[in-house]
Amino acid sequence: CHVLERPAAVLPLLCSAPHAPADMTWGIGAIRDSFETVNSYFDSFLELLGGKNGVCQYRCRYGKAPMPRPHYKPQEPNGCSSYFLGLKLDLGIPAMTKCCNQLDVCYDTCGANKYRCDAKFRWCLHSICSDLKRSLGFVSKVEACESVADTVFNAVWTLGCRPFMNSQRSACICSEEERDEL
Repeated sequence: CHVLERPAAVLPLLCSAPHAPADMTWGIGAIRDSFETVNSYFDSFLELLGGKNGVCQYRCRYGKAPMPRPHYKPQEPNGCSSYFLGLKLDLGIPAMTKCCNQLDVCYDTCGANKYRCDAKFRWCLHSICSDLKRSLGFVSKVEACESVADTVFNAVWTLGCRPFMNSQRSACICSEEERDEL
């Protein structure tokens, strides 16, 4: 089979069609499956980079709005853990755990907007620093708090698309999934 200049996804169809016409359906199915696999890898790669066109938004395949998954029970919020390394982060400011838990709950809510969740997270982090300033008045501690808050927020803003999308996939169902599961 001379297919050196053909894409790998069409090889099963081109190589099997002349020898076995009955395999035509398998060949087309294999091509479709190959494209779906490549599309899945591409989507995963985009999630790592922050979403399509820089927009991290969960969407159903055919443009329909996702619906809350029936009987879905979100995982318990896990504080400020790293999604990437599997390690707990000790920020040195225990009150920030509350903000991280609120972010987890927001991400786990079907139809949530990542940027609204992140904005609430940033506000929560900085309100802790403001409270610290009012109660203690230590400028150096407040500056350190704000520095940690900005660092944590920037990490979530930049690297949080994949955790957000994973949470949305767990919390939501698309109408076409219902047909696929039958």
